[in-house]
Amino acid sequence: MPINEFGKLGLHKNGGFNISPENMEALLAGRRTGMLSMADLNIDGFAIRRLDAKLSLTRGENGTVQLNIHPIYREPQSHPLLSDDEGKALIAGEKHAVNKEQEIDFNKQKKVIIEYDELTREFVSYDPEEMQVPIRINGEELSEKQKEAFRGDEVVELADGTKIQHSATDNKGIRSDSKRLILSVLLDGGISYMVFRGVNNLRGRLEPQNEGYSRGYNEALANMMLIDKLQREQGKEKTVQDLAQNLRDKQEGMGYNHTVAR
Repeated sequence: MPINEFGKLGLHKNGGFNISPENMEALLAGRRTGMLSMADLNIDGFAIRRLDAKLSLTRGENGTVQLNIHPIYREPQSHPLLSDDEGKALIAGEKHAVNKEQEIDFNKQKKVIIEYDELTREFVSYDPEEMQVPIRINGEELSEKQKEAFRGDEVVELADGTKIQHSATDNKGIRSDSKRLILSVLLDGGISYMVFRGVNNLRGRLEPQNEGYSRGYNEALANMMLIDKLQREQGKEKTVQDLAQNLRDKQEGMGYNHTVAR
């Protein structure tokens, strides 16, 4: 972790991080944080009274981890893979994402998906093949077809009626017509549960979200609590530090760390 860079932003003091667990989890999983407000900064000799920005981590070719700052731009930033019409469609909300082919080493092509972050006014691109897709959501195991649709930013409907969609611009990495979700992900060879509250609504959806207490959510929550109880009784409970270490170990293969033009 680039501790010094966090320190310059006032986000690491007295040996600890001054950042919410949710945003730290987003960083370690290769996602962007939510919007952070930082005040009274002195960066490279420049005094900054206030900086509102999102943060992300990327890993360079030499293995070092870099902290990226995504401030609020006055005007939308261009993207080299997008045409003017594609960029305008994303900015206007006419499209949620655009699929493009990007040339990489030795004239090979790889697929990238590009979204627009309306808060920072910049485009975010990622390789869908590098995404970590949840194994289960609200206790329902996702089929290979559902996983592929999720990678492609398509709306996926679960058996309990909940609709979900991947989002590269949200710190949770997901949007839904429900405010609450429970995701099961594979970390370090075992299943870990992630409880999300306050999930953002699906893009373009005018109807208000439901509270999320679906049958699938309630059953997944009860199952999670039972497993947690059994682990505590066996002395195998996971600490926050354990989760952070697992996420660090998996970071290189997760999220959007190896894409360009983000």
